[in-house]
Amino acid sequence: MRQIEQKYDLSKCHMYDEKSSFAFWIVMVLFFCLAIGNLALTLSMMNILKIYRGMESIELIQDADTIKFYGDIDFDRVYKKDGLLESFYEDPLEVTGDAGSVSINLVNRNGHSHNKIQLSGNNSVLKGVNHFDVKDTVTGRQIFGITNPHFTMPQGPQVLNAKLINAARIASPVDEKLSLLTQKKLTLKGTEGIRMEAREVSWTADQTIFLKSDNGSTMLIGKNGVSINLKHIPVANSDHGVRTGSNQYKLCVCYPQGRIFRIAVPKSHISRLNCANFSSKDDPCA
Repeated sequence: MRQIEQKYDLSKCHMYDEKSSFAFWIVMVLFFCLAIGNLALTLSMMNILKIYRGMESIELIQDADTIKFYGDIDFDRVYKKDGLLESFYEDPLEVTGDAGSVSINLVNRNGHSHNKIQLSGNNSVLKGVNHFDVKDTVTGRQIFGITNPHFTMPQGPQVLNAKLINAARIASPVDEKLSLLTQKKLTLKGTEGIRMEAREVSWTADQTIFLKSDNGSTMLIGKNGVSINLKHIPVANSDHGVRTGSNQYKLCVCYPQGRIFRIAVPKSHISRLNCANFSSKDDPCA
């Protein structure tokens, strides 16, 4: 038998081992760099989002099964299974809509949504609500409720600021004054009339106080009489010009405008004076 001698080149085998080992370490270094980069990215995201038991604006309270929000949160729709939205005592809850209304709907078992409460800039609508209360956050006392529709000012604030109030009766305590103030125009209108009762009623305006009754009469009744401050009532010039030195004036009313003006009464009682004796150039009813 012939022995075939096989010869191996050991230098080539050593070269192959070095190449494969070098490639393996390159792959390991690349994986290590990716792991370091992924860790840095995760830590930076946790730092930005403030993730611990929640995020920067959200905190998950597991013991109370509650989600706590911080600051201003923008939502499109919020679904709450029990329908309870609350806030902490020191942080009041404010729900606002940007250029739109806020609607609180009830979803029934069939998945149909029914509009129950809608709040907008013009009005507030409550539909199908059996019980609605507004309570004082400090004392828990009821301020307003549909079962007892009387608004009672809570302790502390003394001013109610509103553009339109529709009420059957507005009253203050017996030992306190009721003041209605406005910077532009105040209108008191009643479908079946307006009745004011007080120990003293005082009306003050910079320009005009206008009283009007469409289907009835305007009556001013006072136990001690009705007085009008005539300092700002205009004085109409008579046909003979302004009467100087007169201490008496006749009170006149324009018809149908209802505007009040004065005419000076002459000292001489010979001539008679009526409300039509004013100069056409100075017409107080125009």
